[in-house]
Parts: sequence; C-alpha cells; structure tokens
Amino acid sequence: MQEHWQKPPTIDSQLVTNLAAQLGLPESVLAILVGRGYDTADKITEFLATDLANLTTPDHFYDLDKAVARIESAIENDEKITVYGDYDADGVTSTSIMVEALATLGIEVTYYIPSRFTDGYGPNMDRYHEIVADGTQLLITVDNGISGAAEVEYAQSQGVDVIVTDHHDLPAELPAAFAVVHPRHPQSDCQFSYFSGAGVAFYLAWGLLGELPVELLDLVAIGTVADVMPLVADNRILVANGLQQMQAGERLGLVALAKQAKLDLNHVTAHDIGFKLAPRLNSLGRVNSGRPAVELLTTFDDETATKIATDTEKTNQQRQQLVQEVVDKVAAELATVTAPPALVVAGENWAEGVLGIVASRLVDQYHCPTIVLSINPVTQQAKGSGRSIGEFDLFAALDDFREQMINFGGHAGAIGLTVATDKVAELRDHLVAKAAQQQEQIQATGQQQIDAVFTAQNITKLTPDSVQAVSEILEPYGESNPEPTVALKDLQWQHWQAIGQTKQTLKGTLNNIISGIAFRQGGLAAQLQAASQVTAIGQLGLNRWQGKTTVQLQIKDFILPPETPQVDQVKTNQSEPGKSSSSAPRWADVELIDWRQQKLDRTIWQTPRQYVCFNEKLAHQLQQRFTSSSRITTLDQLAADHQELLFVDLPTDIRLFTRYLSSTNAQRIYLMFYTSPAMKERLQMQIPQLRNLLKEIYQQKTVLVSELAQFAQHCGITMQQLRFGLSVFSELNFVKINKEQITAQPQMPKRQLSDSQTFMRQQSLQKSYRELAVGDLTQIKTFLKSSQSR
Repeated sequence: MQEHWQKPPTIDSQLVTNLAAQLGLPESVLAILVGRGYDTADKITEFLATDLANLTTPDHFYDLDKAVARIESAIENDEKITVYGDYDADGVTSTSIMVEALATLGIEVTYYIPSRFTDGYGPNMDRYHEIVADGTQLLITVDNGISGAAEVEYAQSQGVDVIVTDHHDLPAELPAAFAVVHPRHPQSDCQFSYFSGAGVAFYLAWGLLGELPVELLDLVAIGTVADVMPLVADNRILVANGLQQMQAGERLGLVALAKQAKLDLNHVTAHDIGFKLAPRLNSLGRVNSGRPAVELLTTFDDETATKIATDTEKTNQQRQQLVQEVVDKVAAELATVTAPPALVVAGENWAEGVLGIVASRLVDQYHCPTIVLSINPVTQQAKGSGRSIGEFDLFAALDDFREQMINFGGHAGAIGLTVATDKVAELRDHLVAKAAQQQEQIQATGQQQIDAVFTAQNITKLTPDSVQAVSEILEPYGESNPEPTVALKDLQWQHWQAIGQTKQTLKGTLNNIISGIAFRQGGLAAQLQAASQVTAIGQLGLNRWQGKTTVQLQIKDFILPPETPQVDQVKTNQSEPGKSSSSAPRWADVELIDWRQQKLDRTIWQTPRQYVCFNEKLAHQLQQRFTSSSRITTLDQLAADHQELLFVDLPTDIRLFTRYLSSTNAQRIYLMFYTSPAMKERLQMQIPQLRNLLKEIYQQKTVLVSELAQFAQHCGITMQQLRFGLSVFSELNFVKINKEQITAQPQMPKRQLSDSQTFMRQQSLQKSYRELAVGDLTQIKTFLKSSQSR
C-alpha cells in the first residue's frame, strides 16, 4: 500500500458474527463498524441512532435561555434586530435559520452578510459602526463573533446588546457580549460540542420557538456538511433528518438549485450536499456576495428562486474557472516541491474567494497542512485560507503567531488569515516548524483507512444489493464517518479507457457487474491496460443506466505490482545509439521504470543489469547479502553496453545522477532511490527545526548524554534528528560534546549553517530526495528536462 493508505485493521470474525446475530445487521456493515472502533452492541446502536428524540436539548447551552429572553424582550418592545452572518454555506444557512425562525414569530429582521473581499472573516468594526448608526438595538451573530471582542465591546458601549452564536475555536478571552451561545463555552453542559454555525443557530431557534423546528433541519444539514463537522452523535441525527426534510421538496430555493445541479432531491445524500449544493452556495460569497444565498433559501416565490438559482449556477461556473487559474499558478510555484512538512504558498492577486478550495487540493496532493495566500501589491497584505490534515490542529499551531497577523480565525481543520506581506516567510517558517514537530502524528493520522479488501476469492460478494445495504445503514457519510474505502486488490481488469471530450476521465471495466471511474486520470489508461494486475482503491457506489444497476468504484488511487513499469518516455535531442552528443545526454527514448516502492530483497538482483549504488557502505552490505550481482559505486565503473541500469539509492549530489545518465547507453532505467528510515528522519530536519533545537539547547545550557532520549522527545524530534543537529552544532562550535554532556557555547562567534559540511551534505541529499525519491514520474521527467537545459 502507498504511504497514505492504511490497511484494514485485523478484526475478530467471531465478534462480527455474534454482533450480526444480536443486532440483525449484515456482517459486511458490522465488519466496517468494528474496524472503526464500534465493537459492542451498545456502541453500534448509539452510533446508528438517528431519532430526533436523542438530540441534545437547548437547555444544555450556556446563556441560551438568556439569549431567548433578550430576543423576546426585543420583539415585545419592537426593537430593531439585525442578524450578522457569514459568506460561506454554513454562514448563509445560519443566517437563513435565524431569519426564518424570527419570521415564524412575525418579526421581519435585517440581516447582513459580510463581503469576503472588503469585510473579511468575522466581525468588522466599520460594519458594526454602520449597524449601530442604523438604529439596531439587538445584534445577533451567527457562525461568527467569538473572535470579535473589540467589535462586541464597541456595540455594547453604544447600548446595542450583542448575542454571539458561534462554533469556532474559543479565544483566550471571550467577548463581553450580552450572551455567548457556544457549544464549547466553559460553562456549557453539552455532551457533544462540535456543531456547525447552523447547528448552534438551530438550537437558538429551537429555544426561541419552544419546539423543535423540523422545517429548519434541511438548512442545518447543509451547514453541517459544508463546514465539515463530524457526522456522529447529534450531527448525525441532524443531517439524517435534514436529508429527509430536503427530500420533501418544500424549500423552493433548494428545489431550484437542485435542478441547476441536475440533482434528484428524492435521493439526495450528504455527498450531494458536499459536492453539489454547498459548492454552489459557497460560490456566491467566493466570487461576489453571499447575500443572494439567503434570499434563495428563504424565498416563497418560484420565479425568484429560479432566477437566483440560475444566477448561482453561472457564478459557480465562474468559480470553477477561477479555481483552475489559481491551481495552474500554484503548480508553477511548486514545480520542484515534493514532500514538505507544511506548505505556505503566496502569489499576487490570486482570486481570494477560491483559496480555501486550492488549499484543500494541495492537502490532498502533498498530505500536509497548507495555507494559500493572495498578495495585494497595493496594501502589501496577504490574505488567504488554510486547511489541515489528520489530527494536526492548524488553529492551535498558528495561535501563538496570532500577534503577527492582522486577522485570524477558524478551527482545527480550517483557518482564515491576513498577514503583512513581509511576514509571509516568517509565517511559513513557523508553520513548517510546528508541522515538523508533529510529522509522525500527521503521517499517521493523515492516512486514510481502507475498510475492506476484495480479491479474486471474495469479489463475488460485491453486488449492487450489498453496496446498497451498506450505504442505507451507515449514511450519512462525512467527517468522522467517511464513506467506506475499499481496495479491489490484484485483479485483472478487462479494459481501461480515457473518456470525455478532454479524455481526462478514466473508465475501467472489471466484469459485467463492477466498473471503475477516476477523474483527471485519463492519462493512465495505456499503463493500466498493459498491467497484468491492478489494485484500485476508492469508494463504492451504484450506477443506474438504462434500467440496469451495477457497482461503480470511484477510484482514488492505484497500486500496480512491482514488475509493472510506470513508463514515461523522456525525449532528448536525437543521437545515434552508442554515440555521444555534446549537446545532450545519450539517453534518448529512455524508459523510466518506477521501483521506488520496491524492497531491497533477492528478487531485485536476479536479472542481469548494472546496479548503481552511491553509498559504498550500502553497496558492501548488499554485496555481502547478494553475492550473485555486482554493484558499481563510481562513474568509471559504468559499462557502455548494458541496456538496463538500476539506481539503488540516492545520489549524495543530484548532479551525479545526471552524469550517470549522460554516460550510459541504457534504454531502460530503473529508479529505486532507496532511503533508509533513519535517513528519512534526518532529511525531515529543516532549518527552522535546527534553529528551534539550538534555541532549546541554549536555554537548557547543558544536556546530559544519558538524557538525550528525553530531550529529543521534549523538542518534538527523533533521536536521529537530534544526532544530526548536534553534529552540525559541534562543527560550528555552537556546542561542546563530551562523553557525559552537551554544553551550549553561546559566547562563540556566530557562523552560518552553510559553514558546516554535515549541513551542506544534508542540503544536497534533501534536494536529491525532493527531486528523485518523492513524487511521480512526471516530476522526475520535468527535472531531467530542466537539467538538460542547464
């Protein structure tokens, strides 16, 4: 399996059988639940429950009764009420919930949806001045406000009471509002506390109306899914019932929007919300203004709903174009980046509204926390969004950088921020250092678990009925309850082809019941067609066409057997085979074969070919274990008549790699680039981590050799990384090392890290690792072409 896929956990088959008998559920479903930790009947029953009677009640929210009393007083005294929302899907559904709840009581309120571009995220002081000046007497925030201490203080000082309803991470000091309704308020009694902004607004509406407002559950479902809240406990109940409410087709705006999205509301799922409805609602705030979204969701007029939905579809298409433009620019920025601990990417005048989408795509590609910023050359400010991975808390990681930022807010998985342009590099160093300290955790929690594996022995169990049964029981899918991921392992597929106008989509046929589809992967068709076996990983669904229902795997990844070449033709200036060219290497039309997932075992050495091993110690060890083959460690040992060449390990200098290629006539190049686990740990040690380590040593003054393991743990690094750092610092006389202790020497003259040979060797290896050991063959091809031109 590739590094970001985690094999299914080993489960007790007898336990699954017993639970199936006890609960009357299919074993296929129970195997997934047990693998996810729901290993008792009580846990499974509690997880699967979707009855509204099991919801947390409003009285568990601190200050909610106080907020209700204040709203009732405002209604009784005919005070002007303003709802201050947000421009994303959670914000507009939160606003719609409050507006509709008050309308039920006969109250017409004013609402304000801030502009992403002029107001930014959260409370804006200029807007608060305008709201106060406009005669508002009660201000209710939804999906924002918890970070607006100054704005709330201003409004309260002007005699305007503020009720904050929010769900974002709590700051050290809460705003001094009339009431703060937040599920994680220190004095809240909520057992479950990870509601969306729409969820919190719904609870205030429930308390205000005196009964559970079922008619608002569709809006709660959209806000909850769109804001990627965990779909467990109360959220699972809210979304499951919200989908039912949506299927009733009573909200005219949703009916019109679904029509534009070619979505059948009778079969709407959480996936449809996340990938069809929410992106369209979000597009309004990303491109222009989010206000029409509230109009769409609250209108009772068919014509109005149709017009806004049509305009929304056009805006969404414009949003898609903007996303692609920024993606192309970011790709150019990251052309040589392969395995960073974290990413902070910035460019001038990138479309601000789509930066969160781009950040999410980069997280998927690089598997690390990512921030994407747009620089305004006039204001010299960089504004953007960040997305996290696994259990890395992005909000907490940047909280101690808050004072360096102009604006900052969000939660563990997603943040919004504005910084001065000259702080971007410092922000990057800060996030990279934080991520590097938690690299093992990021890699572990960032992995996606495979829930089930189907092989030739059990593939017949995969039927439309079995797929339908799993989805009916486990849905709604989302955060903390992902759609099950399966691997169709080592199977011979009948056919692969690129389809669509642009041939970007890949379609595969396994048999007459099972097919596969992979978006933006059409270029792999020829390679997969040539493979003897393929492991395809993805999520299962049903394809209904012309009265026939089949199983369709939406493919996320492929794994090919080791002998299957990932082939890319690298074209150079043409020269006759066997003859050198002064302007180009002699590796015209070379096949690059990716063996970077191969192990150093006996099967590697059974075929006669040349083996390049840059590390003499490793070459000697391999020769001791595998005596039947001969490895070369210097360029003069390279024979000109070999047709196959295998690069076993990483070159200490990437230029060595190109020299070998320039000196060989081999037509087939195998790329292994073996990197030991210890070396991988050292290569993760970047400049910010070295600086932090040295700072820690200076603070400690002395560190006992007997306590190095504890010191490494304290610094958030491994022993391999600590030893590397100490070697560098010793060379530079920053520390003095003897058998008993390491002593800091801050009085010694300051020197550059580049003065250390150990550090410079590491830098060279890091470049080799980035360019050669990580990433796909396309990136290596790009590097080879660029190296030709130098």
